[in-house]
Amino acid sequence: MNTSRRAQLLMDAITCAIDCDFQTASNLMGDILRNSNGQQMYGVCCGLADAARHTLLRLYGHQGPEIQWALAPQSPDDEPLHPAHAFSLRFITAFANDDKETCKALYLAATNATADDYAHSVIALLGDVARLARRALLELAEGGEMPAAHPH
Repeated sequence: MNTSRRAQLLMDAITCAIDCDFQTASNLMGDILRNSNGQQMYGVCCGLADAARHTLLRLYGHQGPEIQWALAPQSPDDEPLHPAHAFSLRFITAFANDDKETCKALYLAATNATADDYAHSVIALLGDVARLARRALLELAEGGEMPAAHPH
């Protein structure tokens, strides 16, 4: 699979996930996973995180250099996050904060997990990107064309 085909399948998977067509999104991601090596999959994860970063910028605008992004689970509770979901939130946060070393470390940790856990981490990343995009679409549909004020 060449880079442009991988990028197209990734965009298709993001679109399907945003549209809540999870089966097709999962199938597309499976195709990408089966036909990509570790370095290419790191690029896929960075592509997903970059989509999330763009969505955060659309929602909250550009933050000053002294501001760090932070993401929390949708409904925090007393139970610890599943490792795949922790990976996703941490990877997006590190990428949005331009912390490439943390991105690499998180990805390496995910690749050292079982194959199922690794795949779950990549799918969790796709899911979080889709949730952010759906939230942005809802806020824009409610009349907000300008980015919302960032909650400090």
